[in-house]
Amino acid sequence: MSANTKQLSLKDILSISQSGVFEKRPMTIVDVRSPDEFSAGHVKNAHNVPVQELQGALELSPKEFEKKYGFKLPANNDKTGVAVYCMSGKRAGMATNYLADAKYLDNLYAYLPGWSEFSREATAADKATN
Repeated sequence: MSANTKQLSLKDILSISQSGVFEKRPMTIVDVRSPDEFSAGHVKNAHNVPVQELQGALELSPKEFEKKYGFKLPANNDKTGVAVYCMSGKRAGMATNYLADAKYLDNLYAYLPGWSEFSREATAADKATN
């Protein structure tokens, strides 16, 4: 995991999911699991960019990224934070490295242990499927 990544707790990710804000900073949640895993269940208001596609996705123009993934990824070091998670932490760790390489330094967060904890601890109202 990138050294400049700030770690989030279950309480933090629940708050971000509900309000879209963490420590007065707007936040975007990115689930880096596979599309099938994402469809089976994910943090409410999260977006899916599989970790296998992330490096290439970060090379897309903002317009191309939004067209492909259906949301606007905040710019690196933007005022909006980017919070990534996966099932247990391995893919999220890889994702933070890719994002740090793309100069996401001051706005990078990770929720660990990810969906494995969230799926057990969060209520049904905090989860989404599609």
